Amino acid sequence: MIREVLGAIAITGATISVAPSAAAGYEGDVPNMNYQASFGAPCDNYERFIFGRGPSGQAEACHFPPPNQFPAATIGYWVISYPLYGVQQNGAKCPGPQSAAQTPDGLPMLCLGAQGWQPGWFTGAGFFPPGG
Repeated sequence: MIREVLGAIAITGATISVAPSAAAGYEGDVPNMNYQASFGAPCDNYERFIFGRGPSGQAEACHFPPPNQFPAATIGYWVISYPLYGVQQNGAKCPGPQSAAQTPDGLPMLCLGAQGWQPGWFTGAGFFPPGG
């Protein structure tokens, strides 16, 4: 009886250890990724190093709601991100629209076609470069 119980525990442990999770190792991941991101959950890293991965491995970004929202928001929230392409240089050639990356100092970047990688955020109101 003890042997069966120990066997079941060993099998359960092995199964859990090979279960998929949103851990480091996805192609395109950037420095300081948050691997505990969860779509719609609150976050506070909405200026630099905004990228994370949800439980399924989906790329997410921490966004702060627009300032004219009522009631005023005091914290950001996780949203789905475009696919990540690692750390890129400003103006470097990029794969096409709907692509995201990060500057070496942690600002989010978007692929703007012929303009290449540009630091900034995209919202429903358009593209916003970071304030200087």
